[in-house]
Amino acid sequence: MGVRDPEPPDRPTESHWTPATTPPLVIENLKEAFQYREFETYMKCLSDTHNYNLPAFRFQPSAVSSIKYPGKFDAWSPADEQVWFQSLLAACPPDSLLSVTITEDEPFVESLDTVEYQFTYTLDVHHNRVGPPTQYEGKGVFKMVRDSRNYWLIYFWEDISTGEPDWTDLKALF
Repeated sequence: MGVRDPEPPDRPTESHWTPATTPPLVIENLKEAFQYREFETYMKCLSDTHNYNLPAFRFQPSAVSSIKYPGKFDAWSPADEQVWFQSLLAACPPDSLLSVTITEDEPFVESLDTVEYQFTYTLDVHHNRVGPPTQYEGKGVFKMVRDSRNYWLIYFWEDISTGEPDWTDLKALF
């Protein structure tokens, strides 16, 4: 009798997270979180006030979508981000497309320990729910801060509508 082959893990590992020692690595980690369906990787992109004494994470919904979902994002927190992302993952079959494309509209604007990044995004979310769209697009602003480990994290996220279903819609619908 020999040793059996190892079984695959019950859930994804965190092997696709790269320590975000530069702001562009935060963006790459965000893309990887979608591609590999890793909520842990996603959460590591956001400011953690509990462990590193950083500014509280804040999501500012798009003006158009915030009218559609009054009050939904008033007290939106990292815990809400985690619940939302896990709900999104649960609605996407393992063999379906789940991706985010982020293009740089403006170069990173860096000051001492903060960075501002303006971008355009497209999200392809091939979920199994009836009703919500499968593509979302818009513009956004990430403000990032460097923590005591020298890792960059998003502490402020503004969504900007371009007239199509946007990231705020996606967060509200899942």
